[in-house]
Amino acid sequence: MEFPAARKNILVLDKGSRVLSAVDQVLFYGDYNLLTIYDPNSVYDRAKELNPDLIILDYLLLDADCEDIINDLKEDEQLREIPVIVVTVYRSKKVIADSYKYDALFIKPKDMDVLASRIEYLMAS
Repeated sequence: MEFPAARKNILVLDKGSRVLSAVDQVLFYGDYNLLTIYDPNSVYDRAKELNPDLIILDYLLLDADCEDIINDLKEDEQLREIPVIVVTVYRSKKVIADSYKYDALFIKPKDMDVLASRIEYLMAS
């Protein structure tokens, strides 16, 4: 599957269908192509293939897997400039995740209004 060229493209890793509700709220505010994948092991390959404008990761991955995914993305010359957003409901994960190389972290549902504007900002820069 490839994205149509005219719209901004977002790749979403949703390990358990929990991120889609947050992303659906955000998509209401903009005209984006969205590709959702459910396998953490395929994020890097799909990003290489699609070269999205933004990547959103499931909050349940704030562990070694999430850190590995983000590091792989940020260390790749083709992908390093793609903004990565992590969406979580776990405040305690924020402290652990501060060392990760993501571009933004949002706590659901509190930050959802801010998430839409941050997506616009990250995709415009």
